[in-house]
Amino acid sequence: MNDGIKQVIAELRSQAHELWAEVPPEDFRIVRHLTRPYSTVYRLQLVVRDALLPRFIYAKILAPGTKFQVDAEKYLTRLETEFNAGRRLHAAFYREKEFATIKPMAYYPELLAIVSEEAPGESLAAVIAREGKLWPVAEKLEQLARHCRRAGQALAAMQKATAEVSRFDPSKLLEYIDVRLQRLLESKQTPLSPADRQQIIKFLELAIPTIPSGQLGLCGTHGDYAPFNLLAAPEKITVVDFTMFKLGSVYNDLTYFYHRLEGYLHKPTYRSQTIRRLQDEFLRGYVEKAGGEEWRGADDLLFKILWIKHVVNNYSAIMRQRVVAKGEKLPLPVQLFNQHVFHRYNRWLNRFCQ
Repeated sequence: MNDGIKQVIAELRSQAHELWAEVPPEDFRIVRHLTRPYSTVYRLQLVVRDALLPRFIYAKILAPGTKFQVDAEKYLTRLETEFNAGRRLHAAFYREKEFATIKPMAYYPELLAIVSEEAPGESLAAVIAREGKLWPVAEKLEQLARHCRRAGQALAAMQKATAEVSRFDPSKLLEYIDVRLQRLLESKQTPLSPADRQQIIKFLELAIPTIPSGQLGLCGTHGDYAPFNLLAAPEKITVVDFTMFKLGSVYNDLTYFYHRLEGYLHKPTYRSQTIRRLQDEFLRGYVEKAGGEEWRGADDLLFKILWIKHVVNNYSAIMRQRVVAKGEKLPLPVQLFNQHVFHRYNRWLNRFCQ
C-alpha cells in the first residue's frame, strides 16, 4: 500500500467520530484506485459493523512530479480551492431535491490529499454516450433531457450562491482568444488562415465594447462545467471537481456546457435533433432557476463571445495534443478525426463571426 494513502487512512481513523458522528466507521478498506498524471484517486469503503448498505468515500492524493515541484503552490491552491468551494456549495444546496454538489469530508495539505463522500449516479457524459446515439428510445431521451435541465438548474443555483457585486471585465477576452488563434496559425495541422483570424478578431473588436452592462455579472465559476463532471442519478444531478473554481463571467460555465454538448456532433453517431434537445433543456433549467429577463442565454452577445472563446480553446488544445509522449505521432484514425474537428471548428467560426 502506498505510504500516502496509509497516512490518509490513519488521519481518517483518528477523525472518524468527528467526521461521522452518528455512525463512526471502524476502519477503511481500499476498494480500487485510479492513477492519473498528477494524482491518484482511491475509493475507500467505510467498514461499519452490521451496515445494511456499504458506504464509500474518495481520497485524491496529488502525485508530486517534475511539473508539480516547479509549481507546487499552484497545485496546492487548487486542492484547497476544491475543498473550500465544495463545502460552501454543498451547504448551500443541502435541501435541494434535484441537484447537489459533492460533499468534501477532509483536507490534508501536508499529505496533498482531499477526501470526499461518494455521490450516487454515473458520469452524465457516459450516460449520453450510451443512451443518446442515433435514434434514442423516447423514454431514454426524456431522462437525458431531465438530466440536462437539472444541470442548468444546478448552475444557476451555484451562480446565485456565489454572485458578486463587482462586474465582469471583458476587455482581456480579445487578447486571450488571439493568443490561441496565433498558435493555430503557426501549426501546419490546422486549416485556419490569416484571413480567418482577421475575420474573428474584427468581429470581437466590434462586439466586445458593445456588450450590454446587464450581461457583465460576476460569480464563482466551476471552470470545467461539463457532462463528465456531473453525476447523473435517476432523480438528481451532482456536480463534482471544483479544482478550477474561481471568479468569472456568469456566461462562462453556461457556454462551456453548451459547447461540450455541441461537441457530440463531431461524431456521426449523434443526431443534431438529440443534441439540440439537450442544449435547449439545459438552458431551460438554467433560466427557470435563475429567473429574470436578463438571463435569456443563447441570444446574448456575451454568450456568443464566450462560446467563441471555448471553441478556439478546444481547437488549440486538440492541435497541441497531436503528438504523444516520446515524439510518437497519434494513430492515423485519431489524426483523421482531429482534422475533421478542425474543419468543423473553422467553418463554425467563419459562419459565427460574419
